[in-house]
Amino acid sequence: MTFEEILSELSEISASLENASLPLEEGIAIYGKGLELAKKAIATLKDAKGKITLLTDELGKLAETTFEVEGDD
Repeated sequence: MTFEEILSELSEISASLENASLPLEEGIAIYGKGLELAKKAIATLKDAKGKITLLTDELGKLAETTFEVEGDD
C-alpha cells in the first residue's frame, strides 16, 4: 500500500467517523483500522526521512571533496 493510498483511506475513515449514525462497535473498529494505517504512514515517513538524510549526507561528503584537475600548463 502506497503512502498516498494510506492517506486516501484515512480520509475515508475520517469521513465515516464523522457520521453520527454510525453504530458504536463499527466506529471503534473503523477507528482501530485508522490507527493501524496512521502507524504505517508514520513508518513510511520515517523511512523516507532516513533515506533523505542519507542522500543529503552523501551529497555533503561529495561537496567537501576537492578534486584536482591536471591542466595543460
